[in-house]
Amino acid sequence: MERNWFEDQPSTNQNSSFNSSFNSSFDNNFNNSSSNSFDNRNSSSNSSYYGNYYSSQPPQNNKPKKEKKNVTFGQLICSLIIVALVCGVGGAYLGTVLSGSNSSNKVQPGGLVLVDPSADPNATPTTPPSSGLAISSGGNTSTSTTDMLQKCMSSIVGIYTESTVYDRTGQAYTQDLGSGSGVIVKADGYIVTNYHVIEGASGIRVYLQDGTEYQAELVGSDSATDLAVLKIEGDSFSAATFGVSKTSIVGEQVYAIGNPLGFLTTSVSDGIISGIDRTITIEDQSMTLMQTTAAVNPGNSGGGLFNAKGELIGVVNAKSTGTDVEGLGFAIPIDIARPIISDLMDYGYVTGRPYLGIMMKNVTLYDSSFGSFYFPSYITRVQITEVLEGSCAQAGGVLSGDIILALDGVEVTGSSQLSSMLADYEVGD
Repeated sequence: MERNWFEDQPSTNQNSSFNSSFNSSFDNNFNNSSSNSFDNRNSSSNSSYYGNYYSSQPPQNNKPKKEKKNVTFGQLICSLIIVALVCGVGGAYLGTVLSGSNSSNKVQPGGLVLVDPSADPNATPTTPPSSGLAISSGGNTSTSTTDMLQKCMSSIVGIYTESTVYDRTGQAYTQDLGSGSGVIVKADGYIVTNYHVIEGASGIRVYLQDGTEYQAELVGSDSATDLAVLKIEGDSFSAATFGVSKTSIVGEQVYAIGNPLGFLTTSVSDGIISGIDRTITIEDQSMTLMQTTAAVNPGNSGGGLFNAKGELIGVVNAKSTGTDVEGLGFAIPIDIARPIISDLMDYGYVTGRPYLGIMMKNVTLYDSSFGSFYFPSYITRVQITEVLEGSCAQAGGVLSGDIILALDGVEVTGSSQLSSMLADYEVGD
């Protein structure tokens, strides 16, 4: 049974007169003005949901609730893949549309769009970090020093030697002996080098700075001063200018130019003069040399030591080596070398000094007698490789290929020993 709203209100004796008058007034007004409205509400399609207008609460919804379903992990992965495919296709389509609207844009494989900033007049250009590097325009940076060194370098040559060797059967073959350096001292092809560079050579090849090869002839040599003079055919070579070594001072700038290691032709190293009149003993031969800090390596022997004016003040001939040695190079002072060079060029030997007029090398010979514990014995002797024209050796009947066993009854065991022994004699002995 439905209840009216007013039935729920409390009634008291004090308010009975009020309630009677109020109810009477309300019923009259309500029935006259709202009866139609009330009937319409009850006859509407929602009357079954709400029931009577005066019901205290609408009826509850009695429809069954739908059961919630949980999403599985596989369904989640599939959903993500589908979303990615849709986004990729959409992005590619969008890139195609953009490229069609801007001819300067380029669509790359995979839908990536490369936009040319210059195509957009309102775009701010991006400056790469590498812009603004200080780059020279090039050109010749020659100075007086580089010009001087270029002239000095053109007078330096590389020297390569070989000898003819015979095996046990008597078959001859050529063997490389080594390499060194030389300095052109006259435009017609005279070259100064070290004696130890060409010692024992039967063939000498010379290479100029431009790589041109020449066969060289030995003019003369002097083992005591470790100097030799060669000659190549020609008349327009670049020649070095002789300087004066006695005016050189410690600390003076110098340049060593040569053919280090046998293939770095006309290589330049700089340094200073670190010592003058150094007495050095090389292979039992005492020499007075100039010391320098310029780098000297195997193959530099015979090269030039030049001062800051480009003048030849020394002939490089030695490097002190050892585990604790660094930066010790030596050169023959040009004041000592120049008269020797002149004699070798003019006469083929040094005047005023006992001289045989031969070129020689050390050879190892088999001794027929047994050595210690019956092992084979070998001995070192001096073999003549060349007899110079007009020399006393030629006058005495000495021939190329002869072996010197002794000098004045003293056994000879090497070329250095023979040179030292000759120094004890006078011319004419």
